[in-house]
Amino acid sequence: MPDPAPAPPTTVAIVTLGCGRNEVDSENAAGLLTAAGYRVVDDPEQADAVVVNTCAFVEAAKRESIETVLDAAALKEQGRARTVLVTGCLAERYTEELRVELPEADAIVPFADYGRLPELLGGAGAGTRGNGGGNGVGPVAPGAASIPLGAAPARSTAGTGHPSLIPTGRRALPMVFPTPAGAAFPSRAPARGPVALVKLAEGCDRDCSFCAIPSFRGRFRSRRPTEVLDEVAWLAGQGVSEVCLVAENSTSYGKDLGGREALIHLLRDLARIDGLRRVRLNYLQPDELTDGLLEEMAANPVVCSYFDLSLQHASAPVLRRMRRGGSAEGFLDLVGRIRALDPDAAFRSNFILGFPGERAADVRRLEAFLEAARLDWVAFFAWSPEDGTAALDLDGRVLPATARARVERVQELQDRVAADAQQGWVGRRLELLVERVEADGTAEGRSFREAPESDGAVRVEGAPTVRVGEYVTVEVTAAQGPELLARLAG
Repeated sequence: MPDPAPAPPTTVAIVTLGCGRNEVDSENAAGLLTAAGYRVVDDPEQADAVVVNTCAFVEAAKRESIETVLDAAALKEQGRARTVLVTGCLAERYTEELRVELPEADAIVPFADYGRLPELLGGAGAGTRGNGGGNGVGPVAPGAASIPLGAAPARSTAGTGHPSLIPTGRRALPMVFPTPAGAAFPSRAPARGPVALVKLAEGCDRDCSFCAIPSFRGRFRSRRPTEVLDEVAWLAGQGVSEVCLVAENSTSYGKDLGGREALIHLLRDLARIDGLRRVRLNYLQPDELTDGLLEEMAANPVVCSYFDLSLQHASAPVLRRMRRGGSAEGFLDLVGRIRALDPDAAFRSNFILGFPGERAADVRRLEAFLEAARLDWVAFFAWSPEDGTAALDLDGRVLPATARARVERVQELQDRVAADAQQGWVGRRLELLVERVEADGTAEGRSFREAPESDGAVRVEGAPTVRVGEYVTVEVTAAQGPELLARLAG
């Protein structure tokens, strides 16, 4: 008699890479799997199956995603995990390539098939590997070599002069985890703390020359306000008091629902939800920040005065080659208008150095902007060629070593600017959301100035009685790099 098929997995670990949008997808996957009877655990080494939610934004993210999949596959060799599934942007963008060239994975799952995760886990765990059944989701083919992630599917370039960001004939992607008919919000795991991310929309309509996201995330599609409000109310009922709203471009919310003021109305409705203390709006496009939205963010009692601005550079010529608007002068005017509404407003942004055509004068313009703008939190990246983007065809390539040197130089300047901003809070009071309390009575949390994961934190010594999820008022006593040190205010 043939050996009986192995039992399907009962415990699943989800490893999430990349941005906050992926984190929301992972929460939804966890909810879906839990509803199907699986037990979701944190540690892949203690799981029967591992789902790797990948990122494909830049080459470094792709490499990290592949290494994480291989690490998960190694657990199978050690006899613990039996199944490895690959989801996320890498799985969507390179579905067929990965099926052929990543035999270590049991299935490559694009966005449209997320709803089948319980079925795929059961199937792969039951020995169906290699039998895709023509369903477009089947496990990868065995026996292939390493992954040439620089290669992408053929794309039409007719009449454009550069590779199209959205391949000709590409289907319109559905919302990842769309709201089921009759349901108040997408399936997601119960809240595990006082902070949660909530997705406003999917996709992106912008045509930035350095970014391929529209080619695999699709066009911008807003969730309906009732879906967002019901999900936030559900989370607040579980003790979530801070919600971070995420999308590729949060400021585009509502443009496909009848008007740009939809976001303003949504923020006002969120302020009426019982138990919600903070709303943090992430991924803001500067040219979409209207006076009305700025005024609402300043006046709304639950909206954090935190501006995550997608700037990318401050030199107008470089921005034009990036297919973006703006300039140092325009960005400074925006920052000034925000500070006129709230002098304590916090700012975060990202910048790309070494973009094709960038000159030393452009870097100096960026440095001057950073000194004048006094942003609180900044990340710098050296440009790298990304397949499927128009920037590949631009002349004026900057040597990688030069780009890295520019990143280091500008980072040193920003470190000084940020240190001054941090020092300016010494002696002042902040309201803190406590997120961790150590055995020695030291508490750690965040004020309105710090977003989860990406920014600094505030450490409070001598606070043994505070609890996670509690809001406390503290007095800042010192600045230490990205951290502020504080004591409980009397």
